[in-house]
Amino acid sequence: MIRILSQFTSSFAALLAHSTIVDLDGRVEDIRDAMLAALAPHLVETDKLPELWVKISRAADAQGLWYLRSELLGHLSPHQGERKAYQTLALITEMFREIVPAEQMPKPSRLNRW
Repeated sequence: MIRILSQFTSSFAALLAHSTIVDLDGRVEDIRDAMLAALAPHLVETDKLPELWVKISRAADAQGLWYLRSELLGHLSPHQGERKAYQTLALITEMFREIVPAEQMPKPSRLNRW
């Protein structure tokens, strides 16, 4: 009972805080999976996973994943071209809607230019 109350209190406090990032319906794992899926076709055949794969896998929350988008873009661009990389990133970025504060999201016109 105490655990449930604690989870409720934490969730309620997160909803009240203006700048807090909220995970709606467990979408953080969906975002993580999408980022890893975008990265997977470009893995080099080695025993060691790229550092970016590890960072995405270990990111604690949506905020951590949000800031890894630029590294993902940097990794995808040489492999699939800048246009395709931006399109992939735009799809992933859209998954963050309603999780990160609205003012942190790029304007739709910026996403559609690619």
